[in-house]
Amino acid sequence: MKRYLLVLLEAVSAIGAAGAAIGSCNAARATRQAIEVQLYAQIMHEYAAPAMAQSLELLRTWKEQKGPQFAQEYGQRLQAGEADAVQVDQARRQVWFHFMTVLRLYEAEYIPEVFVRQSVCSETGGLEILLEIVKPMREARNLNTNRAEFARLLQLCQPGPQAGLLLPEEGGPSSTQP
Repeated sequence: MKRYLLVLLEAVSAIGAAGAAIGSCNAARATRQAIEVQLYAQIMHEYAAPAMAQSLELLRTWKEQKGPQFAQEYGQRLQAGEADAVQVDQARRQVWFHFMTVLRLYEAEYIPEVFVRQSVCSETGGLEILLEIVKPMREARNLNTNRAEFARLLQLCQPGPQAGLLLPEEGGPSSTQP
């Protein structure tokens, strides 16, 4: 009789442990989802902030006013320490870090790919400014810039499984400058 009681207690204990494990797994999943939502809200809030809008507009205006050589002029004027180029550099850095924060969170596996698509790829105009204005400016400032970061972000924003085949450039030496 004791033996059956011990077996019964072990079975109940195993069921309880399984229930606790399932509950723990569900709690971990819910916590991860809550963190993802919080990160998404924070990143979208930063993108929607007036400072970001001003930075995006400043970069667009710089490109329009300076024409096809906007990136080279930026690099030369920044090196000379001219105030307008320093201001444009601050705008470039703000946009750059917004997008790279999302990419770095994704690469560290803190956020899923769908988060990248929702927070970066769907933004109207931002990704284009990153690729058409920030990228050439970054390259004008540092010829050894890491082009793979831009390519990776673009790859994540391309629809379909063949996305990697649509990339115009592949990586280059890494740069420590933003």
